[in-house]
Amino acid sequence: MPLLCRKALFGFFLLFLFACKKDNLAQITDNLIEQPEQLSELKAEVSAAGYKFIEIQWNAVNNTHFKAVTYSVYLNDQKVIDGLTTTKYSLINLTQSQKYTIKVIASTKEGKQVEQSIAATTLGNTTENEQIFYQEYRIHSYSRLTGTTGLQKLPDGGHLFVRLLQHDGFFDNETFKIIFFKIDRFGKMLWYRLLSTKSFNLSVYGEVLLTSHKAGEEGILFMQNSAVKFASGNGEILAIKNYGDRIGSQIFQSSFYSSPQQIILGTQQGNLLAINPDDLSIIWHKTNTDRLGWIVAINADSKKNIYYIFRDQSDSYTKIRVHKCSPNGDFIKDFLFDGTLPNEYNLGFWMTSLLVDEQDNLYLFGRNSSYSYLRYFKFSTDGTLIKKNQTSDYLNADKAFFNAKGEIIVVGQVDGGGLNTYAGLYTFDKDMNIKSKRYYQDIKPHILKGITGNADGSYNIFLNYMQTYTYDNPNFVYIKTDTDGKM
Repeated sequence: MPLLCRKALFGFFLLFLFACKKDNLAQITDNLIEQPEQLSELKAEVSAAGYKFIEIQWNAVNNTHFKAVTYSVYLNDQKVIDGLTTTKYSLINLTQSQKYTIKVIASTKEGKQVEQSIAATTLGNTTENEQIFYQEYRIHSYSRLTGTTGLQKLPDGGHLFVRLLQHDGFFDNETFKIIFFKIDRFGKMLWYRLLSTKSFNLSVYGEVLLTSHKAGEEGILFMQNSAVKFASGNGEILAIKNYGDRIGSQIFQSSFYSSPQQIILGTQQGNLLAINPDDLSIIWHKTNTDRLGWIVAINADSKKNIYYIFRDQSDSYTKIRVHKCSPNGDFIKDFLFDGTLPNEYNLGFWMTSLLVDEQDNLYLFGRNSSYSYLRYFKFSTDGTLIKKNQTSDYLNADKAFFNAKGEIIVVGQVDGGGLNTYAGLYTFDKDMNIKSKRYYQDIKPHILKGITGNADGSYNIFLNYMQTYTYDNPNFVYIKTDTDGKM
């Protein structure tokens, strides 16, 4: 059959088939049903509070018909603002220690809306003649302050803190949030602010490094491979900077505020960086690829040479090392110290603190990593050993600093067996003689989270109690001691 004839027959077949089904097609009903207009769930929470302000935030609400959604905020049933397109708002000029009902309404122009109300309380202020020697901090009945502690004392005698706030994940599906807060010199909390952990991949056990800038007007937090700058007055976030494009997934381990123009940072992979605290830009960056390990406890001498404890991966942390670098981070020399003592297992050492005095003497503190036995050394800028401890002393040294008298204060944990753990405070002179030892056994078993000194010889101690079957107190605790650390 010719090709033309075959095509003609196929065409007639299609016309016949369509004609047979035409009536059926005409009878098919349009099953498309328009879905009712809905708004997604609205969830609000307090993201920051002080004694005169409350800041709230909420999730973005979506409309199933893709209509624009705006937000209104009410305080005690009085409209404060409407037409918001952002998901955060600060209520100001409030009364201290006052409980408020805050309502957020998400709505479309046509009147479709969802709402949520939450209760929030401003913090209490402190009168000038009020002195506090003991204070407990807790943000919610269902949350607790946990994890490592970033602590910075301010020129006005107050303190900045960064910790993790553990809660039930009711907002934004987070078990933890980063919390910034400030207490005044009397120990009263002035404000707190919450920040999501999602952008930082922060571990409960990760370091949080906190320093102040501009005479205490700003705080700067370093965690993982990021920095957050905030205002000390109210916790307002001023800048967030991620350094992943320069250091990848490296984690910040230590920091040193060397001047108003430079902060020096060390990573867990041996990198050394200098950061401009004004704009958080990198001034210089040393990779040190042939020296892999943790950079800990950075300090500098009067000539701005940089020193830090180096936990070298190549020797499995069994040796005590201090590196010396030039002011721009170039490696100069490796100092190696013998930490072995008789009648101890000397399988490794965990050094934590490095001090430099006005005469450029260096002081190194830490412990035997097998047992919590104190280790300390005094040495010169060329690495010459001046003195080290010759006998064992039971202190898990965690922090060292100079007090108002120029003495060296070393603090850490003492393990009393079982859950009985408490803080110990040793006072050294600059010849490395131990002048006094003080143990805080009268406080319920606890973990020391931070300590600072005052001009009158007293100390500010911050701790968490151990949780036991007979004692459950998850609050974060502040205790001000008497002169020389007495309770």
